[in-house]
Amino acid sequence: MLDDLGHITRLGRGVDAQGRLADDAMDRAMGAMREVVERARAIHGVRTIVAVGTSAMRDATNRDVLIARAQRELGVTIEVIDGAREAQLTFCGALPRVPEGESTIVDVGGGSTEIASGRGGRLARSVSLDVGSVRLFERHLRADPPSRAQIDALLADVDRAIDAGDARFSGSLIALAGTACTVAAVARGIEPFDAGAVHGTSLSRDALHDVAMRLAAMRIDERRATPGVPPGREDVVAAGALLLDRIAIRAEVSSIEISNGGVRWGLALEHLAPGAGGC
Repeated sequence: MLDDLGHITRLGRGVDAQGRLADDAMDRAMGAMREVVERARAIHGVRTIVAVGTSAMRDATNRDVLIARAQRELGVTIEVIDGAREAQLTFCGALPRVPEGESTIVDVGGGSTEIASGRGGRLARSVSLDVGSVRLFERHLRADPPSRAQIDALLADVDRAIDAGDARFSGSLIALAGTACTVAAVARGIEPFDAGAVHGTSLSRDALHDVAMRLAAMRIDERRATPGVPPGREDVVAAGALLLDRIAIRAEVSSIEISNGGVRWGLALEHLAPGAGGC
């Protein structure tokens, strides 16, 4: 991996309720893509840019507006992928850390959560659930701080999604990307937030539960001042942590492993080492 940039654009804000991408959200997404594309071309001499859209773009009726802007302004084609492919790429993105035995990979996104399982680095089963940190925050956590009733409603929503998707868990649990790395950073008090500092570490289920409940009990301004919470994630991080905690409980694991991998890593592997692990 030559470079790894991350931006919180909140592209999915309001999509669950309105079914559309907001103009300011598309502007933020374009700004982030422009920075990444220009850096890739100017510094690394990249000729081929691969881009995918996930949950927010799947659900948005006006996704073609953003697709057209990316093509016109950056010369980049965005492929909107379905949940099954997103889950596959999630699994592929975790391959560097997947053990030889059975394992389940979880990626809590803003609008959806991907759960993929396999053995020895070979994908066996995957599912995409229509619950994520932004979606759950907007649906349920309206008070600041959230009420116990709102937290319970969020957890019930997660349980329904897991049951409806027939999500299954086997072996070790590896949690990927922003929510997982943030929870691990909060547990360790890492300031400023650094995903690389928690990549490859483990977190006990008790520690995960403690962080989730602490974040849920805080006001948004308190989360903003909490070591380990990156700017732009303070409002939705409690919802994401509660979701991840519920998954760990349902998976009946004693700990989770943290990875900074994800869809972008899966895409890179798919193009650079096709066929690896079914990618």
